[in-house]
Amino acid sequence: MKKIVTAFLLIAVCSAHSTPWASGSTGLDMSYLYWEHGEDCVWGYQVAFGPRIIDNLYFRAKVTIPLPTPIFAILGNQVNAGGEFSWLMKNPEQGFAVKSSIGAAWCLQWPENIIVPHTSSSNKHAYDGADGIRMEALVNLGYKTGRGAIWLDLGIDHRIMDVTRTVEGRENEESFTFTGPHLGISGDLYF
Repeated sequence: MKKIVTAFLLIAVCSAHSTPWASGSTGLDMSYLYWEHGEDCVWGYQVAFGPRIIDNLYFRAKVTIPLPTPIFAILGNQVNAGGEFSWLMKNPEQGFAVKSSIGAAWCLQWPENIIVPHTSSSNKHAYDGADGIRMEALVNLGYKTGRGAIWLDLGIDHRIMDVTRTVEGRENEESFTFTGPHLGISGDLYF
């Protein structure tokens, strides 16, 4: 009986070692969005992590934040918190790989790309800030090597946002849709 249990545990450990149980990602998250009052480029630093559900399907929590710098400036203009389903469509051990993902997140965005505390902006923007729901669908083309991969992220970003705008000196809040292409560069690790 001990030999059977030992053999079963050895097989389980070997198969668990060969198949990743989770994946993590980091990179640049950028979308060029069109809305009723013009266009807006939103970007930030993205991090995702989550378990493998089955085969090559992963469910990952995903966060995008502005990038703080040592010169006391914030680079980026969005914060997102949500999740995504990520599927490795072409998953070689090494070579050209294809991944697709769909996801949704709560989103906060503003028009300034760089914020330096204790300075005021004299730029006029179409809106002051917006928050709402973000939905995206991506196709990622890249190169996979063992437990890592580098991706070019291409897709569409659609947002339904409550937008705060100053119109003729009065602050208004209305709901608008923002839609446009997504472009990013990311790297994945499979654990």
